[in-house]
Amino acid sequence: MRTLLLALQLLVGVLLALARGVWRRLRNGPAVPGWSWDVELRPIMMRGFIMSAAAHNDPRARRKIEALYDPPIPRRLRPVLRRRPDRVGGVPGEWIERRSADLRPSGTLLYLHGGAYLACSPATHREWVSRLTWATGCRSFVADYRLAPDHRFPAAVDDAAAAYHALLEIGHDPASIVLGGDSAGGGLALALILRLRDEGHPLPAGAVLFSPYTDLAHTSESIVANAATDYLPLFDEIRPHVEYLGDHDPTDPYASPVYGSYEGTPPLLVFAGGREMILDDSTRLVDRVTTTGGRATLHLAEDMYHVWPAVLPGHPETLLVEARTAEFVRDVVKR
Repeated sequence: MRTLLLALQLLVGVLLALARGVWRRLRNGPAVPGWSWDVELRPIMMRGFIMSAAAHNDPRARRKIEALYDPPIPRRLRPVLRRRPDRVGGVPGEWIERRSADLRPSGTLLYLHGGAYLACSPATHREWVSRLTWATGCRSFVADYRLAPDHRFPAAVDDAAAAYHALLEIGHDPASIVLGGDSAGGGLALALILRLRDEGHPLPAGAVLFSPYTDLAHTSESIVANAATDYLPLFDEIRPHVEYLGDHDPTDPYASPVYGSYEGTPPLLVFAGGREMILDDSTRLVDRVTTTGGRATLHLAEDMYHVWPAVLPGHPETLLVEARTAEFVRDVVKR
């Protein structure tokens, strides 16, 4: 019964948010000049969903709703890609790979999904990772790492490390592995790199980060400045960083990689939207990497919001991200 009530609550929340968004657009025009209806309404619906879910006080009921979401691989990619559930290093997840055994993958993408360390799964990111898999030519493993509040820091980092080490044990060359992650998954990928470096383990060839969540102390000015053009609920009533960290220091680099040192780390490719609330998490990260001995490239889409490539398939800015990611993966794996 709780699950059914939550489903109705989520539906009502999304519909109300959509109605308000349509009314604002009709009255005031687009929130950002040049935004189409589709670009503007998608984050409005997502914020309505997130806020409605957060208002429900039973996280297990929310997980049950999320578990029901099990979409197929995108229709146009089904003839060439397949998914295969697996456990790697004891971490559940799924492989997305080419159907044909004759096509050798160009590398292995270990992907860590976003969701503020509280939500989402390989299923919620299946469509996006399928597009990345096809664009890069990799085979991809999406790790279903443990989530807060049941499993707090450093459980997610432990799971990411376990999956990575297991890939090496079953024969994957670290020079052929690229880490990927969006939002919290981007921060988690960085935490994994720092931990591997600090412990003296072989490092991956590189990492691709989409709107990475790198400062769990929430000191970024863009959180307030871009609140009207994004969908992240990062204000006092919803505090995902507290659910994940508890009373742990939010400036620990394994939790907030913007405070880390990047000497001896592999190259990073970072994508950020100029209209997203944690824009500063990306710009400050790139500055930090380059000033502490690392290598990072930032690609900024001026009018996009948080993790837009996963939200807006087929958009010109998304196609550009996919092309640049494919080029980066080819370069670092070849190197």
